[in-house]
Amino acid sequence: MLQFQVPTRVVSGPDALGALSALSGRRVLVITDGFMAAAPLMDQVRDRLGDAVLRVFSDVRPDPDTHAIAAALGAYLEFGPEALIGLGGGSPIDTAKAVRHMARQRGEELPAGFIVIPTTSGTGSEVSSFAVVTDPASRAKVPLTSPDMIADVAILDPEAVRTCPPGLTADSGMDALSHAIEAVVARGHNDLSDALAEKAVRIILRHLPRSWADGDDLEARDHLQNAATMAGVAFQNSGLGLVHGISHAIGGSFHVAHGRLNAMIMPHVMALNAGDLSAGGTLSGPALRYSRLAAHSGLQATTARNLVLALIRRVVRLRETLGMPDRVTGAGVDRGEFTAAVPDLATTALADFCSGGNPVVPTHEEVVAILRALV
Repeated sequence: MLQFQVPTRVVSGPDALGALSALSGRRVLVITDGFMAAAPLMDQVRDRLGDAVLRVFSDVRPDPDTHAIAAALGAYLEFGPEALIGLGGGSPIDTAKAVRHMARQRGEELPAGFIVIPTTSGTGSEVSSFAVVTDPASRAKVPLTSPDMIADVAILDPEAVRTCPPGLTADSGMDALSHAIEAVVARGHNDLSDALAEKAVRIILRHLPRSWADGDDLEARDHLQNAATMAGVAFQNSGLGLVHGISHAIGGSFHVAHGRLNAMIMPHVMALNAGDLSAGGTLSGPALRYSRLAAHSGLQATTARNLVLALIRRVVRLRETLGMPDRVTGAGVDRGEFTAAVPDLATTALADFCSGGNPVVPTHEEVVAILRALV
């Protein structure tokens, strides 16, 4: 039996921030980072909130750990908000989601709701029950999931991502692409998740380069936001795979943006999942799904095998167009340190929650080979 859930109300398009006016007169806590707290977007949020009693917690850092989340929870409990807003990229939103979860465990509710306003187009966190928290002891990234972390409302306003710089636009956009592609082949894929994921891939391939090249292209920004959210709904209902398992493992030990890692890893995992792509080989289930995704995305080839290869090449070309590295050493990681860590990283990747959704079960040696290809 399939249970497909989209519990978050999505408000999308120009002036979607106007939906915040419903919180006028309420006690509202905004969780964000220091940069966003001082940005013009924060002024727009204040204006839309009208007479709300507002408090801003802005001590969120990249890759939030349990200590940072505890500090945000302390601010929540002290203030006693009626509404909670997570404003920013993945780190502020994941922090807000973790705080909401822990507050609810203490019996604290939000009568005016939990609202998420993403300022990047990629994580899908605005519609998922997942958050990633860093273990301060091991520095490993730990995926968390709970229905308590699903937002009541997601506000997708292109103005919120207008000033997102090109590098971050590329990182977050490739993260969204990895969500959509993994959702199509994940063990839990279904007709409903497929429809959203396939459409998201088509939109991202068209509008990510435009958003990267011109941040003021609000039409492209709007489409890209919608695609990232669609991919988020898709993987929430289908699961992810080895791309994210490997990315979480590397990201826990080396400081490289998650979406940048996904862009490096995707072609290798797609090739692994597709299996034997030689001229006389028999296509596996994942390969057939990749071939259908390629056709849906507008790619053309004479055979299903060539469609799979075309899709992999399309991901590589998009990465190149966006000026992204294809190896971790190109992202500033020390070659020797990474090489020495490969066996342990492979073990961590295989144990990652997301890897369990991969359509094929990789061996330790296969994951090691992918990691070594990234040096």
